[in-house]
Amino acid sequence: MTAIRTRANVELAIENDSLPQWAKRRYRAFDETMTGEDAPYPCYFAVSAHRDGDLRYLFSPSETSDDGKATFAEELATYLDAAPSIADVTALAVFFEPPSASLSAKDYHDRFWDLLDHLHRHDPAPWPESIPTDPSDPKWEFCFAGEPIFLVARAPCYERRHSRYAPHGLEITVQPRWVFDGLGGDTEAGQNARRVIRDRLADYDDVPRHPDIGDYGEPGVREWKQYVLPDTNEERVDTFPFPEWST
Repeated sequence: MTAIRTRANVELAIENDSLPQWAKRRYRAFDETMTGEDAPYPCYFAVSAHRDGDLRYLFSPSETSDDGKATFAEELATYLDAAPSIADVTALAVFFEPPSASLSAKDYHDRFWDLLDHLHRHDPAPWPESIPTDPSDPKWEFCFAGEPIFLVARAPCYERRHSRYAPHGLEITVQPRWVFDGLGGDTEAGQNARRVIRDRLADYDDVPRHPDIGDYGEPGVREWKQYVLPDTNEERVDTFPFPEWST
């Protein structure tokens, strides 16, 4: 039986007091972020999907534990298989059990990539033939269970890039690549979406958009650099964490 929950299921579990306290805190913080009106969260697709019940939620053991890694891999495969039947715009929000002590930005960066390394090494399906295996290729993106996916990490270590801040531990949002179909930078819909998101981002964060943010497939853009952004624009990550993946 899957551990993935709908919004209605999560809120019923909170009402019935059948969720762990840490999970309640994590969901309530996320819900406040998605429903805040004073400074709307920049990604209005996520806001709308949460409001409409098209997001899915997973509460996982710690990302450093064997149980946490296995849970993430198994449930992500389940979600990706079911996602086309949920909605045209959907995502999986994964909340890990909070750490017992404060962690640095590097700690969260390393924990995120350790999870992706686990996924890569336990992938139940071959890498899609349409996606390059070399991360230096602008068409590369992470794939799992036969699906190209885009991931966003949020964590407590952010002080200026509020759009990446989550108060209680590592949070990963996963979107299937097909969610972005018809929203490329060369389409009117895509251009309008970027304009709205970037305007809202400018109001939401205390730092300008990071220079590594760009459109998938553009020559100077590497999608993996956008998964875990630094808190400042002076910080850049130029080396892919696992060069052996492309061999």
